[in-house]
Amino acid sequence: MKFGGTSVADADRILAAAEIVRHRLPRRPAVVVSALAGVTDLLVRAVACAREGDREGAEPILADLVRRHRWAAGGAVKTSRRRHDLDLAIDAHVEELRQVLRSMRVLGEGTPRAADAVLAAGEVLSSEIVATAFVDAGLPACRVDAREVVVTDAAFGAAVPQLDDTTARARALIAPHLERGEVPVLGGFIGRTRDGQTTTLGRGGSDLSAAILGAVLEAEEIEIWTDVDGILSADPRRVDAARTRERVSFSEAAELAFYGAKVLHPAAIAPAVTRGIPVRVLNALHPEARGTLVLADAGEGAASLASIASRGGVTTLRVISRTMRVDPAFLGRVLAVLEGAGVAADLTVSSEVGVCVAVPPGPALARAIAELEAVGRVETAPARGIVCVVGGALSTDGPMRGSVLRALSRHDPEMLALGGSRTSIAAVVAEAALDACVPDLHREFFEGPAA
Repeated sequence: MKFGGTSVADADRILAAAEIVRHRLPRRPAVVVSALAGVTDLLVRAVACAREGDREGAEPILADLVRRHRWAAGGAVKTSRRRHDLDLAIDAHVEELRQVLRSMRVLGEGTPRAADAVLAAGEVLSSEIVATAFVDAGLPACRVDAREVVVTDAAFGAAVPQLDDTTARARALIAPHLERGEVPVLGGFIGRTRDGQTTTLGRGGSDLSAAILGAVLEAEEIEIWTDVDGILSADPRRVDAARTRERVSFSEAAELAFYGAKVLHPAAIAPAVTRGIPVRVLNALHPEARGTLVLADAGEGAASLASIASRGGVTTLRVISRTMRVDPAFLGRVLAVLEGAGVAADLTVSSEVGVCVAVPPGPALARAIAELEAVGRVETAPARGIVCVVGGALSTDGPMRGSVLRALSRHDPEMLALGGSRTSIAAVVAEAALDACVPDLHREFFEGPAA
């Protein structure tokens, strides 16, 4: 069971998580927690202050960290002795954090390794508080330091867990607690190299921690507890009638995440899904809801279409050969320039004389455009959005593909592409058109008796 930052944001949420875990006790749960909501952002700011030599800027951040964690601990732990010991533990962790930041500031050691030592503090603190609160609430819980369990490589900031070492440590340090009916509580997102250096796992790190531990412990299911009812049929900010999908395939979840759905990072749950362990996305605010089950294959009876993903903030970039001669290497040259400038192409449509890509705007794009002028004629169009219809039926059902393409054509798309996984059709439209386009698609494909 993994609880995200909003699910352990304060004392009320922590106590609610305790009740959710209590109902799972017969299934012998292990718990992974993220940092309290907003804490990782504070730690990122603290790292920036240390790198800039700004002592005055770091102290208010540390004070805020102490305040937030003591406030959560004070509300979640009622027994005075436990609360006293927990406050001392919080102070000790923050003092250790202060010393790391001081070393970064004085020695000028703003390395990724030093940053990971700071960023790990959020999960260390949250796991300390959550484990103590669970015990205080009558659960047979115990804290296990995730850094003693999750062994990673030395790619600080985006470390990769080493499965063989992690399996051995999980079986030695977690499995005995489970066999005794105890609930181990670990921080997500963090690990250690073989030589003991603290690492973080990068984007989706807490989900990855849960997936890795679930895989090596051969869990029957992994639950990702967040603040939404699962994977929805569309962004509820654009579609009031968005509904929870009962189940989706891993490839559908991956496409949805890439094109804008932020419920979970599919790469993070891949270790579980590839081993056949179901992943269920649930809402800690509505624990009675069924949520969404993510499976390697959604199977027969799954909905033809899973969802509509959408996001704005995109620029289209068109590069056209000045000679208009057939040049099979043209696409490669354009993509090489974008990669060299650090620009990730979200969507690409090409011919041998022209390439059109949807990319995020920013300084990196400006640098890329300057270099692309040597490759061909460059045209840009800002304020664009991507809308993507995702569903397994798109890979086999020609009439369904045709229906989706016809529906997208009503909104004057500049680019259209059938996804590489064959489970999506994506289009670039004017950003201002998203609020009309997404509800229109949803009404046609997800509302009514046939949806």
